Amino acid sequence: MTLVRQLFEHKLGRPVSTGEVVDLPFDLCWGSEMTVKWALDILRDSGFDDEYIAAGLAAQRERTAFVFDHVVPTHTASMASILVELRRFAREHGIKVFDVGYDGGIQHKILIEQGLIRPGDVAVGADSHSCTAGAIGSLATGIGSTDLAMALVRGSVWMRVPEATLVRFHGSLRPHVQGKDVALHLCGLIGVHGAVYRSLEFGGPGLASLAITDRLSLSNMAVEMGAKYGLFPTDRVLADYLGDEVTYPGFTIDEDDTEYVDVIDIDLGLIEPTVALPFSPDNAVGTHQLQHLLRNWGEYEGREDLMTGVAPLARRANENGEIPVDQVFIGSCTNGHLEDLRVVADVLRGRRVHEGVRTIVIPASQKAYRAAMKEGLIDVLIEAGCYVESSSCGPCIGIKSGVLGAGEVAVFTSNRNFRGRCGDVDASVVLASPAIAARAALTGVLAPIGDRSDYYTDEDALRRGIDELFALHAAREGRAPLTGGTEELPAAPGTGGPADGGSLAWVFGDHVNTDVILPGVFCQIPDPAEYKKHIMAHAGNQPFLDHYAASGHDLSDSVIVGGMNFGCGSSRENAPMGIKASGAPFVVAHSFARIFFRNALNIGLRLVEVGDFAYGIREGDRLVVDDERGELVNVTRGTSAPITPPSAFERELLTAGGLVAYAGAQVRAEASAG
Repeated sequence: MTLVRQLFEHKLGRPVSTGEVVDLPFDLCWGSEMTVKWALDILRDSGFDDEYIAAGLAAQRERTAFVFDHVVPTHTASMASILVELRRFAREHGIKVFDVGYDGGIQHKILIEQGLIRPGDVAVGADSHSCTAGAIGSLATGIGSTDLAMALVRGSVWMRVPEATLVRFHGSLRPHVQGKDVALHLCGLIGVHGAVYRSLEFGGPGLASLAITDRLSLSNMAVEMGAKYGLFPTDRVLADYLGDEVTYPGFTIDEDDTEYVDVIDIDLGLIEPTVALPFSPDNAVGTHQLQHLLRNWGEYEGREDLMTGVAPLARRANENGEIPVDQVFIGSCTNGHLEDLRVVADVLRGRRVHEGVRTIVIPASQKAYRAAMKEGLIDVLIEAGCYVESSSCGPCIGIKSGVLGAGEVAVFTSNRNFRGRCGDVDASVVLASPAIAARAALTGVLAPIGDRSDYYTDEDALRRGIDELFALHAAREGRAPLTGGTEELPAAPGTGGPADGGSLAWVFGDHVNTDVILPGVFCQIPDPAEYKKHIMAHAGNQPFLDHYAASGHDLSDSVIVGGMNFGCGSSRENAPMGIKASGAPFVVAHSFARIFFRNALNIGLRLVEVGDFAYGIREGDRLVVDDERGELVNVTRGTSAPITPPSAFERELLTAGGLVAYAGAQVRAEASAG
């Protein structure tokens, strides 16, 4: 049995089947500043009476936490006022708050560190990287604010039991290679869509060589591959981490289980220090491979479409294939552990960071910060010229500190490098391990670490590796990019012309992420009417932006069309909120990312999934949803495709008008029955 089924059955006390939708009680739910703010706004507008809400909150208070980590200490009066409201609400209802200082830090670190999440627990957080706790055998995943609002008063969340992919590790890591390198390597192997709505489960004989911090990085970045969960078994490594006094159920991997839809074998000893280039976590390349590419850019320049983000770096690289960097950020929920700080201190001890390289170090928790102080690590970092900040998300989300300017290149140990996420849209973020980031801070350039001969016998072997890398990227995508631009077409059969009915199509590409749909900086604004002014602002489609501005930000006559994995990235609900506020009747895509799909369904935004048919839609086409026939019709071209039908539960949610209305109907039914 897969790990994910073991965990579902452990919680529910009964058998479950893949694809089944269940009402799942949780052991802990939580949110951060704005996700909690949105959840409370949803509750306020839900129509539930005050007595019902108060009773629900009282029942869940021991299983609820508010963690302020994204914008603390805060930097604007408006955000400060929001935090005043949230702190007051928490006091009134007896909800635990992790705030600035003492026991604060990043939610995905401190909730595990302080024992609020344990193996076998169901843990749901209003942040996409809540899957981090899968490293300790917890059924942990991210949810949106509507889910959080209902969880706060209902004590459970709806969940679908997903399919599972098994990753089998063999061998052990070489020097200078960390769990982050493994995570980036895997993401590059399967892509940001490679595990959509699946549980990524890690096993194999090499598992014993991966420390808890390596596992935390892998589980944390499972969502970057589209996964709902990133699960590890409860083995000896976990037992040593938790200590003998902690008891918990055992969960094991059955590598011969035919229920796994995919099995991926990875030799840890073959993974070289790895980075992800702009503007996607799956744009992964070994550092020795990257240096070869940049030294021989003339040979590879024509193939840059297979690895977006290389070209800007190539223009900046020196003749030795090294990339000068402006800023280094070491921290985040992915790599702000004490063990990471030790790696960085070992590189910088007795040395100075390179002149002109701003080096920001932020421990993931105050506990890690204090431990680093006791070990003398903080002194080492400060003496080396680093800026060390108290525990928070920091530059990762591009809101409060370490924001990048136009044209800057930075090395981050965080988990996302989407365009515009961490500052100006023309800035570039390279994702890397703490070891690589520390070396970049010291030398001022992004360059290989370790001995190339550990991975390649000679130059020819390295070239073959590069060819395999490009082939992997091409095969992984498997699609031509969507073509924008209108075409002159004859009138479609049976119509008076392309504009004779239907919604005007605005076409975007594959893997449109939530920071493109609505830049993260707007998550500080709790107003959907404001969100709609900025949707698709970083998508690079100027005709759409011109049309949208001219229409007064009204898409009631238009529809957004995406490729595969539309809405990947954050669980911030303001991305689908912004589209819904624009009046768009529906969104069409080849396929949707799990979190975006769930959030859209919860707020009643209609999504139309049509597979490869999406790649035949061109900008300017007119589209109609024919519910009677169950198909999407391209009026302009006289073509149609069946719509992927919603499940019975999804139909119930859509019919009700979203999760709040659905839950309200349940409450009324329960009251009538009582």
